[in-house]
Amino acid sequence: MNRRTGMNALRGWVIALALLLPGMTLAAAPPELAGVWQGKLAVDPKTSLAVEFTFTKGANGAYTAVLNSPDNPDLKNTAVSGVSWDGSSLKLQVPSLSGSYTGTLKSGKIGGQWTQPGSTLVLELAPFQKQAAATTVKALTGSWNGTLMVAAGVTQNVMITIKQGADGALEGTFSIPDQGFSTPAASITFENSELSFKVPRANIEYKGKLAGNQVTGKLKSPSPQIPPDGLALNLQRGEYKAKTAALKLSAEAFAALKGNWKGALEVTNPQSGQKVQLPLVIRFETNDKGEYLGYMDSPMQGAKGVAVTEASFADGKLVAKIALVQGEFNGTLTGNTLSGEWAQGGAGRKTPLTLTR
Repeated sequence: MNRRTGMNALRGWVIALALLLPGMTLAAAPPELAGVWQGKLAVDPKTSLAVEFTFTKGANGAYTAVLNSPDNPDLKNTAVSGVSWDGSSLKLQVPSLSGSYTGTLKSGKIGGQWTQPGSTLVLELAPFQKQAAATTVKALTGSWNGTLMVAAGVTQNVMITIKQGADGALEGTFSIPDQGFSTPAASITFENSELSFKVPRANIEYKGKLAGNQVTGKLKSPSPQIPPDGLALNLQRGEYKAKTAALKLSAEAFAALKGNWKGALEVTNPQSGQKVQLPLVIRFETNDKGEYLGYMDSPMQGAKGVAVTEASFADGKLVAKIALVQGEFNGTLTGNTLSGEWAQGGAGRKTPLTLTR
């Protein structure tokens, strides 16, 4: 596999407008369950019981597990059976307790219910993280940003913001500021000057070595199209702020375009082949300097504020270019409707798109 193939595949999770991007493949493997997941059972209004499930993945891909409770010495390496995990839904049984658990993964945590004869209790499981040492908190707290090469000539700025949570462990948020996109980071650790974290929603993992105010490392994904040793991403301390591009439109042209234009793009999921209606919004507005700005949003995918980098409007025809996703919309204005086409990734990739205000 060459580097360009890997870059194109990577776009499936780096750029939130994933289904729009040409030649990309979403990460194929489901998120890993292996490791310790912990939570608390509210036995009654005044009593809670800490529980920990330790999952191990076998060579055949199946999971086994044991249950422990730091609050109850009698629950030590208690056998768990029937572990079922498809990447989003978890089911298991604990025969010795006549108990079972079912849950669904969301934002890096598994929310579900623990059931025993006569009772059903809410139980949220999260990857175990030990309390961070004061020196670790000091070294990592704050924002770290870096630039990732996602395709030939196309880069993407990403950021991880780390802080100490109420439980003493490190927690964070992984974001793509140019798109207004963010998602929780998990399993943040720092040992022997090495920073490690996972992004469950994107099914990626980062590891890098800290030296001064820079972390040198790589991002990895289980997709077979991503190089096994990952892709380089060096992070530097500091916040990255999304850039804006003032559009060169006349006052008359902006008046005709001002507002929110909504539509839906029919795209094909590259994994399932299923047709999907992807809502899109193109917005034209002004900032506090009176500059004309344009943005594209993809609400279904959590992307907001992808900058329109160029726009022209003449004789009722709009051309709007979005450099970040190598996209362009050409439409003709009739009343409050823009009828046209969305093109992306070069000639020949055009899809009908109608926007209404």
